[in-house]
Amino acid sequence: IFQEKKAGHLGTLDPIASGLLPILLGSATRLVPFLEADEKEYEAVIRLGTSTTTMDKEGEVIFAMEPPELSRDELEEILKRFQGEIDHLIPAFSAHKRKGKRLYELAREGKEIEPEFKKVWVYELELIDFGRDWLKIRAVVSPGTYVRSLADAIGRAIGCGGHLESLVRLRSGRFKLKDAVPLDKLTPENCQQYLIPLEEVLDFEKIELNEELGYRIRDGLSLPLEKLGLSDQPLGKKFRIFSPICFAIAEVVEKEDKKYLKPIRVFASTK
Repeated sequence: IFQEKKAGHLGTLDPIASGLLPILLGSATRLVPFLEADEKEYEAVIRLGTSTTTMDKEGEVIFAMEPPELSRDELEEILKRFQGEIDHLIPAFSAHKRKGKRLYELAREGKEIEPEFKKVWVYELELIDFGRDWLKIRAVVSPGTYVRSLADAIGRAIGCGGHLESLVRLRSGRFKLKDAVPLDKLTPENCQQYLIPLEEVLDFEKIELNEELGYRIRDGLSLPLEKLGLSDQPLGKKFRIFSPICFAIAEVVEKEDKKYLKPIRVFASTK
């Protein structure tokens, strides 16, 4: 549709999921490292009473039990256990790699997969609505969090098992579903109106430089912070650099007890 040779996305969605998928086109794919660590926000429905091999509705049932009758207060107390930093089980049916092979490939071959956990952050976990055998939740999580693994763990904590029934990604960093466009609405005639300019994708603080300093940034040279009046900036802070010569992403570094602004991504002339 866009006639671009390169495209990248910010986070895979499972087959049963829908919602937001930010796409980077052309040279914007070079911004992925600055965006892939952004938190994600989801709305999910968890079906209680059955656990499955895939932790979602597409798997085979491996455990079933009548769900208990719980009040909102009791359910919210259970959800509190999963807020903050948690040990998170990586699903056997996932794209996570082990010894160079995707876990779902090993699982489909019938090979036994040792459980593997990783640390993730659940920043917010809200109970939106519930019934006897289902919960509707909103979750804000760190990248790499499998919501179906969270659904499985919540079902286990309730005591009856559970799996992911549906999932919608509402947000990825600064990008929101309400601002997105359905793929089937995109055409070669209207697609340009939905593009976000390269310079606006990141929300780093903006610095404007003259042509002379723009040439230095374009050539990969660092600039002393003193010369820019930015001496008190912390190490590692990133900036968007605008000049008549180029657009760039730069980072504060230290060398021989002096702070510099070092270009780490430089894009074509803005003229």
